[in-house]
Formats: sequence, structure tokens, C-alpha cells
Amino acid sequence: MEKKAKIYAVVNRKGGVGKTTTAVTLGHGLARLIEGRGHVLIVDLDPQGNVATSLGLATNGKDMAGVLTGEVPVEEAILHADRGQANGPTRPNLWVLPASDALADAKLSLVTNAALSSVLDQFGGRTAPVVPTNQLLQTYLAKAVATFDYVILDCPPSLDMLGTAVYHFADEAIVPVKVDYLGVGGTARHTQDIIQAQARGIDIRVGVIVPTFVRAREILARQMLQALIESYGRSRVAVPIPQSVVIEQAPAAGGLTIFEYAADSVPAKAYWRLVEKVYNG
Repeated sequence: MEKKAKIYAVVNRKGGVGKTTTAVTLGHGLARLIEGRGHVLIVDLDPQGNVATSLGLATNGKDMAGVLTGEVPVEEAILHADRGQANGPTRPNLWVLPASDALADAKLSLVTNAALSSVLDQFGGRTAPVVPTNQLLQTYLAKAVATFDYVILDCPPSLDMLGTAVYHFADEAIVPVKVDYLGVGGTARHTQDIIQAQARGIDIRVGVIVPTFVRAREILARQMLQALIESYGRSRVAVPIPQSVVIEQAPAAGGLTIFEYAADSVPAKAYWRLVEKVYNG
């Protein structure tokens, strides 16, 4: 099946850096930008399942866990993010593939099955075909890739067995970075993983570094921003996302994005610059 979607993985091994907020906001922004011309899918790979909650969506029991184990076709698990018929926000071309805590059990099952298959193969035993770990997303999300124009992956801090699958599947990594000393150092280690993946012939690159939780008046924040620019180049570092209570309030206000809750706020304008940066490549 011919690939259509541009695939972005929102990743960072450090937690608490704003990955889900960035994935949801980027997905919604791209959907707005191409409304009438294309569709966007946000895929939740975190067992916490915060993408659907952030958008005020109720799941139907079918999610990423069933898709990855081959039990649920991807088209049956995808939810429409439009809530216009329920007097909520209209998002006509935004869709979500949700996750739940069942994803943790599914990943354990996949690892066990892969190990068992490997052992039986060594001793000439016969097992049902097992999808290689690094091909899981390419295999089970193939229909989504052929249907959507953009696929945004919201990745957990620990990718574990899905790490190689994400690197094989995504075109680019979007890396949110909390602008403090530990956050910048952790990002350097994570992007080194991506560079090593490239060396192994995996076609993924670091697309954009997104500084988050930025308190621009603090000297340390300015120093860390400069360190990011020196490490990755000014063209790859997005406009900083300021620390702001409106970012936290938006999903709590009935599952809204920052563009719906406070469109004229400084964080919304900064995130829109990120949307434009990704869209323009």
C-alpha cells in the first residue's frame, strides 16, 4: 500500500516535558491549517491514554492495544475528534487512535510471543507468523498511513520495545524540551539515540526541538535556550513555548486545545509558529 502520510513522532525519554500537549496541539493545528484539503491522525502510544482525554473524547473500548496485537482493525479503533454535534468544538478533519493501560499488557504479550517464536524457530518448532517488533507500526497502521495526510505519534517517556518500531515508522522526531539543565542534558542523550538509529540505516531525523515551560526572564532559561541553538542549529529550534497556566487550563475546560481555549494567548501564538514550521518543512 503506497505511503501517503507524513509521520512525526513526538518523543523525549524524559517525562514532564509537554509531549502530549505538543502532540495534541500540533495535530489540531495541522488539521486547522489543511481543513478542506486533508486529514490528521494523532496516535497515542502512551498507556496513560491522555490524548483522548485532552480532547474530551470518550473511548469505545477499542484502542491501540488491540490494534498492535492484531485483534482490532485500525479503522475500528480510530475516533473522530469532532464534537460539534454535542455542542463541543468542531474538528472536522482531526482523528485519534487512543490508548489505555491495556497497552502495557499488550506490549508485554508482544515481547513474550516474539521471544517464544525465536526459541521455537531455533529448535525447528512451528509457530504462527509473528510480526517483527520493528515492523509493528508499519504493519498495523498501514491503512491509516495510506488514508491520512499527517500522523502524529504521542510517545511515552519509555519507548521500550516500541522504540525501534517508532524509529522505523516515523519520518521525523519532534522533541519537546523542558528548558532546564536536566531537560537539555536528557535531550542530548535522546537525540543521540536517533543519530545512532540513522547510522543503522533507519530513515528518521530530528526535525524540530521545541523548548517548553520557558520562563524567559530567568537567566538559566536563556542559557539553556542558547545551548539548544548551539547544539541543533537555530533553524531546528522552534519558538519557545512559555510556561503558562492557560496551557494546563485548556484540556481541563472540557477537553479544549490552546487554539480553542485561548487563541490570542502567547502560548497559542508560539504553538501556531510550531505548526507553521512543521507544515513548511
